[in-house]
Amino acid sequence: MDEKSAAQEEKARLKKNLRASLLIVLPLTLLAFAFSPGLLAASALGIDPGPLSPEEAPLLFAGIELVLALAMLLACKSALMRGVRLLFKSPCADSLVAVSAFSAVIASLLLIVQMALTGDALFHELLFTPLGILLTFTLGGKYLEVRLAAQKASLDEEEGVVPPGAEEMMAEHEAERQRREEEERRKKESEARYRELEALRAEERRLAEREARRERGEAPPAKEEEPAASDAPKQEKATKTPEHTPLLAVTDNAALRFLAFGLLLAIADAALWQTMGLDPLQTAIFFFAVLFFACPAALFFASPFALPEALKKCRAQKILVKNVSVFGTLKHVSAIALSKSGGITEGRPFLATIVGEGLSDSAILGLAASAENGVSHPLARVLVTNAVKRGARLMRVSATSSIPGKGVEALINGRAVRLGKREWLEEEGVLISNSLLTQGDQFASRGKIVIYLGTGSSAKGILVFSDEMRSDMPRTIRLLEALGVQTVMMTGDCRTAAKRTAKDAGISLCRADLAPADKAKEVRMLQAHGHSVALLAAKKEDAEAAAMADVVLAMQTSEIAPDILIDSGDPSHIPQLITLSRKAVRAVRLALALAFLAAVLAAVLLHASLFFGGDLRFLPLLAILSMLAGVVAAALVPIGLKGFKFAPHTLDY
Repeated sequence: MDEKSAAQEEKARLKKNLRASLLIVLPLTLLAFAFSPGLLAASALGIDPGPLSPEEAPLLFAGIELVLALAMLLACKSALMRGVRLLFKSPCADSLVAVSAFSAVIASLLLIVQMALTGDALFHELLFTPLGILLTFTLGGKYLEVRLAAQKASLDEEEGVVPPGAEEMMAEHEAERQRREEEERRKKESEARYRELEALRAEERRLAEREARRERGEAPPAKEEEPAASDAPKQEKATKTPEHTPLLAVTDNAALRFLAFGLLLAIADAALWQTMGLDPLQTAIFFFAVLFFACPAALFFASPFALPEALKKCRAQKILVKNVSVFGTLKHVSAIALSKSGGITEGRPFLATIVGEGLSDSAILGLAASAENGVSHPLARVLVTNAVKRGARLMRVSATSSIPGKGVEALINGRAVRLGKREWLEEEGVLISNSLLTQGDQFASRGKIVIYLGTGSSAKGILVFSDEMRSDMPRTIRLLEALGVQTVMMTGDCRTAAKRTAKDAGISLCRADLAPADKAKEVRMLQAHGHSVALLAAKKEDAEAAAMADVVLAMQTSEIAPDILIDSGDPSHIPQLITLSRKAVRAVRLALALAFLAAVLAAVLLHASLFFGGDLRFLPLLAILSMLAGVVAAALVPIGLKGFKFAPHTLDY
C-alpha cells in the first residue's frame, strides 16, 4: 500500500470514529446536564419521572454513562494504545490523552463506588461526559491533521506547484529508502539464520560428543555445558509504524510538559488533602480528577489551525513543501550549507573557453567529450553537447573510470586521457606547463571552473566553464545572516575559484575541493557543533550530504528529493521560509499556551470549589468550558499569520 492510499485509509477511519464519537457524546451530555441534580427542568415542566429519576436511581444512570464512555474509549483505541505503549519509553501527545482518559475513568469509577457505599446521588459529578468531549476533540484534531495533509497534496497537484518530474523524483527517493530498509532487514534475517545455524551445529557437536563418551564407556561430565544465551538466535522485533504522529514535534513536547505539571499538581494536592484528614477514597477521586485536567482538548487543534495558513502562503509563491512537519525543523535551522552548483549558482554551466597547448580546440573538445561520454556529471553533459554542436569527432573509448571529486580517466586509441582537477593530474604524474598553470589560475581567480586535459604524461589544454551566480544570492546571504543563520559554501571546485564565488556572494565560510563524501562530513561537523543544518543543493553528487542534513532545499529542478522545492527560483524565499516557519511554530505554541492557561484557570476554580464546597459538583462543567476555551483560542491564534507576506527585499514583514 502506497503512502497516499494509507493516508486516505487513515482519513476514512478517523472520520468514521469521529462520527461514532459524536453520536455517543450527545446522550452523555443529555444524561449529565438534562438530568441535572434536583431535576429542575423537569420540575419546571411539571414532569415526575418517579423511580427513573437520577436521584432515585443514580447507579442506573452512572452505569449507562459508563457503557457510553467505554464505547468512546473503543473509538479512540488506536491512539490510547499507542499512548500507553510509549508512556514510559518516549511520551507523546497520545500518552497525555491516555493518562487523562484513564484518570477520568478511574475517578468516575471511584465515584460510583462511593455512591454504592454511601447511597449519595453523585452521578452529576461523573467525568464521563468531559471524557467523551475530550476524546471527540482528540479524534477531530487528528482528522484535521490527516485531512490537511491530503488537501496539501491535492492542491499541489491541481495548482501545478510540483514541477515536471518532481513527484517521480520523490517517489524514486522513497523507493530507494525502502530498498535500503529492505536490504538491512534481509541482512539482519541472514545474520539471525546464521546464528541459528551455528547454534544447531554446536548442539549437534555436543550431542555427538556425549554419544561418543557413552560408546567408550566414559562417565558423562558432572555438568554439561548448555548453549550460551548469546548463542541463541536473536529474534528481531518487528517495529510497527505509529498509527499517527502530530504535524509538529512541538505538540509532543508540550504534551510532556502538561503531563508533568498535572502529575506534580495531583501529587501535591493528594499530600495536602491527606494532611487535612480527608478520606482516602475521596483523596483518590480528587487525585485523578486533577490529573484529568492535565490534557488540554486543543492539543491536536493547534497545528491543523495554524499550518494551513503557512501552506497557503507557500503555494502562492510556487513553493512545494513535501511535509508540513518540516516547518518544525526549519524553525530551528541555525546553519545552511549551500552547494555551489545548483545552489549558489544557476546550475546551468556552459563552456566559456578552451585553451590548448599543442592541440587544436576541436581536438581538445573531442578528447574531453569522448572521455566524458556516458558520465552523469553536469560538466560531462555540457562537453558532449558542445562537441556535437561544434562537429568535434567523438572517438571510441576502450576503457573509462570516473574518480569522484577528481576527474575521469579513459583509454582512447591506446592513449591514457585524464580530465579533471589540476591536483589530481599532478598526482598521476602529468606535467603541466607554467603557461597553462598561469592561465588556469587567472580563470579560477575570477570564479571560473577550470578542468585540465592530459594525454600520456603531459597536459594539452584547459577547459573553462562558467556557471552564473543567482542574482539574488548576495541579498539572500545578508538576510540569512540577519536571522542568525551561518552560511557555508560546499563545492568540489578548487580553492581559488571557490573563494572568489564565496566572496562575491558574501559567504564567510568556504569549503572547497570536496568529494561527495566530504560534503556529508561537513554537514555532520556542523551538527556536531550544535547546529541544525539546512542544505541547499540540486545535484546527485550532494545526495550523501542531503541524507545527513536536517532539511533539504532545492531551487526549481533538482536531481535529489528535497523537503522544500522553491519553484520560483528566488533564493530570497529561503530566509523568508525560515521566518514563516518560526512564526507558524510560535502560533502553535501560543495556541497550546492559551489552552494550557484555560486548563489552569479551570483547575484553580476547581480547587476553590473543593476547599470551600468540598465536592466536585462543578467539575464536569469546568472541564468542558476549559476545553471549549482552548479550542477557540487555537482557532483564533493563526489569524496573526495572515499578515505575513513574502516581501522581495526585506525581513520586515
